[in-house]
Amino acid sequence: KLVFVNFTGVACTNCHWMKANMFPKPEVREAMEKFVLVELYTDDLDDAQSVAFQKMQEELFQTVGIPYYAVFNAEQKVVSSFPGLTKDVKEFAGFLNAALNKA
Repeated sequence: KLVFVNFTGVACTNCHWMKANMFPKPEVREAMEKFVLVELYTDDLDDAQSVAFQKMQEELFQTVGIPYYAVFNAEQKVVSSFPGLTKDVKEFAGFLNAALNKA
């Protein structure tokens, strides 16, 4: 399976909005069921693990902005990524389904 990584944060309002309003949408939920889901919290700079996740995000995607979504294959290669918040269900579901089709 592909791995869906959610670079997120405890204090990230847009992250919470996506989780509460976008992820439950039927077409998004259906696509996400086909991934291994991982959440990496990057906003606790007093926590070594959070700092490491933020560094990983910056090295891979040249940004520390959250939310940030990435899909990896079994070889740990980035298949696709999606920066930020969207309120367009078709756009986000399209990102997920396009990543699934690349696999």
